Amino acid sequence: MIVKMKKIHLIVQEKDSKRALKNLALLGVVHVEHLEVLTGEPLSNINQNIDKINKAIQILGQISEAKPVKQEVLPREKVELTVDEILKNSEQIEKLKDNQQKRQKLIDYWKAWGDFNLGDINLIKEKGLTVSLYELLSSQMKQIPTDVLVEKISISGAIHYCLVVSRGEIILPGVVVNLPAQSLNDMIREQKEEQELIVNKENDIKAKLVYKDLLQDALLQNLDLKSFEEANAGMQKDGVLSVLKGYCPIHKESLLRDEAVKNKWGLLLEEPEATDNVPTLLQNNRFIELVKPVFDFMGIVPGYHEADVSFCFLLFFSMFFGILIGDAGYGAIFFGLTFYFHQKLKNQVTDKKPFYLVYFLSFCAIAWGLFTGTFFGASLFGKYVKPVIPWLTDERKMQFLCFLIGSIHLTIAHVWRALRKGKSLLVLSDVGWIVIIWSAFFYAQQFILNTAVPAFVNPAVGIAFLIIVAFSQTLADIKKDIPAFVIGIMLTVLSVISTLIDVISYIRLFAVGLAGLFLAESFTQMALGIGFRNFFLGLGTIAVLVLGHMLNVILGVLAVMVHGLRLNILEFSGHLGLEWSGRAYNPFRQQYQQKT
Repeated sequence: MIVKMKKIHLIVQEKDSKRALKNLALLGVVHVEHLEVLTGEPLSNINQNIDKINKAIQILGQISEAKPVKQEVLPREKVELTVDEILKNSEQIEKLKDNQQKRQKLIDYWKAWGDFNLGDINLIKEKGLTVSLYELLSSQMKQIPTDVLVEKISISGAIHYCLVVSRGEIILPGVVVNLPAQSLNDMIREQKEEQELIVNKENDIKAKLVYKDLLQDALLQNLDLKSFEEANAGMQKDGVLSVLKGYCPIHKESLLRDEAVKNKWGLLLEEPEATDNVPTLLQNNRFIELVKPVFDFMGIVPGYHEADVSFCFLLFFSMFFGILIGDAGYGAIFFGLTFYFHQKLKNQVTDKKPFYLVYFLSFCAIAWGLFTGTFFGASLFGKYVKPVIPWLTDERKMQFLCFLIGSIHLTIAHVWRALRKGKSLLVLSDVGWIVIIWSAFFYAQQFILNTAVPAFVNPAVGIAFLIIVAFSQTLADIKKDIPAFVIGIMLTVLSVISTLIDVISYIRLFAVGLAGLFLAESFTQMALGIGFRNFFLGLGTIAVLVLGHMLNVILGVLAVMVHGLRLNILEFSGHLGLEWSGRAYNPFRQQYQQKT
C-alpha cells in the first residue's frame, strides 16, 4: 500500500537552523522539499568530492583478490590524498596502456624489417645518397634500375621488404615506407619499461585496497554533508526565521511532534493538496516486497494519488515469466545460479530481495515447464518428463488461454479503477470498458482461432460504447466544453479499437514461448545429429547443447524484459490509468551516523 503522508512546515530561528537540521537528520523521517534554488560553492565542492571518491571506489572494486583484504585505518586528513593518488595512478595507467597499444602496432609492423640503426642511415644520407624503404612485389623487383642498390630485408608471401640506396631521388613501382622515429629495439625497450611502470602503478593502487571501507565511509559522510547543505540551502529565509517544507509518513508523525516539542520548533502538519508533489512510500508484506527490485530496475514509482499495484504486478509478472521462459531446465539454471551468487555475496549484499525474487521466478519457470513437459526442450528428455497438464501443449488452447489471461488482467484494472472512483455514476464507464474487454476476447478468438463470435457481442459493444460516452465525465463538465466532448467521442472509438489490440497482444506470451521451445528443439536436434560416435564428436555435441541452450536462456530473459514488463507497465497500467508519475520517499537522514 501507499503510506499516507503529512505535509509539514518546520519553523526555527535562522541561527538555530543548522542545529535543527542535524537533529532532523538523526530522526530520519522527513522527505525535504526545497523551497529555494540550490546554489553555492560548498555544494559544488561536495559534489566534486563525491564524484572523486566514487571513481576511486570503482577503481578499487575492479581489483579481484583471492582472499579478503584486512582493512586499515587512515587519518581523516589523508583520505583526500589517497583518493587523488588512486585517480592519478589510474589516469596514468590508461595513458600508458594507450601508448603501449599504439607502439605495439608499430612493433608488429617493423618486426618484418628487423632492427636497424637510424644513425647509420643518417650517415649514409650525409654522403649524398638517398636511403628509402620499399615494399615491392616479386614482379616489381625486375623493374628496378641497375644503378640502384636494393637490399632485401625479409620476404612475406609476395611482398619483399627492401632497403633501397640511390644517388638521387627515385620513384620505384612499390610502396615507399617512411622511416620510423625509433629503432625496433628502442621501441621494444620502451614497451618493457612502460609495462614495468604500469605494474608498479597497479601495485600502488592495489595497496590502497586496505582503505576501501574507509573510502566507503568517506563517501557516506560526503553524501550526508551534501544532503545537509542542500536542506540548509533549500530552507526559506524570512528575517530571523527559517522555514523547511517536507513530508512525513503518518505513522512517524508522533516522532516528529515529540522532537519539535523537545527542541521548541514551530511545526505545522496538514493534509497534502491534490497539486502537491508528494513522495511515495510503498509498504507491503515481505512477499509483495519481492517486486521492489523490478520497480527499482525500471525506475518506476506510482504517484502518491495513484494505486499501488505491487501485488497484482508481482502475480502477473511471475506468471508471464513462467510462460515466456517455459522450461523447467532453464528455471533450474536460474535457481542454481541465484543460489551460487546468493551464497557467494551473502556477506557483501545487504538487500537480499533480488535473490528471493529470482528464486520465486525460477520456481514459476520450473512449474510451467513441468505443466507442459518441457525440460531443455521437449525431445531431449521427453521420455522422462511428461506434461502434468497436457491441455497446455495444444496450440489453440494455449492461444485461448493467452486471450483469457489478458482479458482477466485488463478487467482487474478497470474494476480497480472503478473502486477508486467511489460512489459515483462515473463508475459505469468502467463497467462499459469491461464489456468492451470481453467483447474483444471473443473478437480475438475470431481473428486468430476462426471461432464464431456469439450473437450478443455486437449489441453489447454498442451499448457499452454508449455507456462509456455517457459516463466518462459529469454532465457539468460536458456542458463546459461541448467541442472537447465531441473529440472525446472520437477518441473513445480509437480506444475501443486499441482495447481489441491490447487483448490480442497477450498472444505474445504464446508466440514467444513457442519460439523459445522451437529454438531449444532446433539446438537439440542439431546436437543429436552430430552424435557421440567418437570423443571429438561428443565434445561437439555437448558444446552445441550447452551454447545453444545458453543462448536460448539469454533470449528468454530479454523476452521477459520486453514483453513481461510491457504487459504490466503499458497495457495493464494504461487501463488502470496508472502513469507511474511518482518519486520515491527519501527521508533526510545521515547514512554514516546510522551505519556507525
